[in-house]
Amino acid sequence: MIEMLKEGDEAECIEDASIGASTITIYLKAIKRFCGNITEIIHEKTTFEGRHLYEVHLNEPKENDDRPMIVVEAGQEAGTESVGLALYLLEQLLACQENHEMLLKVRWVILPCTNPDGMEFSRFNRQQWRKNLNPDINVGNTINLGYGVDISRNFEDKEHCPQESGFSPTYSGPKSFSENESSFIQSVLSKFKKEIRGYLSIRRDGHSISYPYGYTAASAPAKDQLERVSGAIASRVNQRAGGVHLFSNQSIFVLNRKARCGHSVDYAYKHMSITYSFEMRVFLGSDSRIMSKFQNLPRGYEATLRNGYYSGIREFYNIIVKESVR
Repeated sequence: MIEMLKEGDEAECIEDASIGASTITIYLKAIKRFCGNITEIIHEKTTFEGRHLYEVHLNEPKENDDRPMIVVEAGQEAGTESVGLALYLLEQLLACQENHEMLLKVRWVILPCTNPDGMEFSRFNRQQWRKNLNPDINVGNTINLGYGVDISRNFEDKEHCPQESGFSPTYSGPKSFSENESSFIQSVLSKFKKEIRGYLSIRRDGHSISYPYGYTAASAPAKDQLERVSGAIASRVNQRAGGVHLFSNQSIFVLNRKARCGHSVDYAYKHMSITYSFEMRVFLGSDSRIMSKFQNLPRGYEATLRNGYYSGIREFYNIIVKESVR
């Protein structure tokens, strides 16, 4: 398969490729061509700049299907790190025989890049960019001279935090679900609300697994369950990648040390009744840049982290399966 697709000095594995919007398109076309019997790729929704928002279903056909569903979504905050991990997850599920049971016991829906406009902009600009590229000039009766909306703050409960200027890098938009990207994620969660048993939102810049709530310091009703599951995932990641940096688990509010409103994980937990809803932050970001100034990072540390994150996702899968057969 690889030899049929590979040209010149192109990378053989997705983890070695330079991630961009065109990379995602080509990669998903290859998956559809060679794994079409268990793969469905939907791309009906687009961004402001016309890029596709992909919805990838991995589903080994089965009669009387009552298997649980896990939704994994990546890239809300732009950047390529979280998107690369989502594509790596696809690669592992489809290309590795030892992971085939993960397709037999769970239905997967993966949204590999939920802010492709922001990702492309951040690839070619030095400034740290996290928003989409919607000009969004109309805010009530005023003119907003800012540019773009932070998708990760554009879900329900955004009103619990003060509205920020459109110039802010974390501007949450004029109203909940005002953006194509956030309404796309909402539509997927709503469509499969009854089947979803786990929701994982992969974000860049960090090394942690976090649970609701983000908009308040109050504990979520299922806090004990959430702490238990996030603790098991963190332990698994640390077993594989603990030598690089300690993977932590806490609520989204505690992680940010302040209210984080309009979060998709809060929306999935509170409004979609998906108890096991988590944010996973990956690849350290600014922490690794600071660390590298004072010490040499271990050789191949990104591969170590990637393997650790995958082990954590696999542990999430194990927990969902065990609890579904009780």
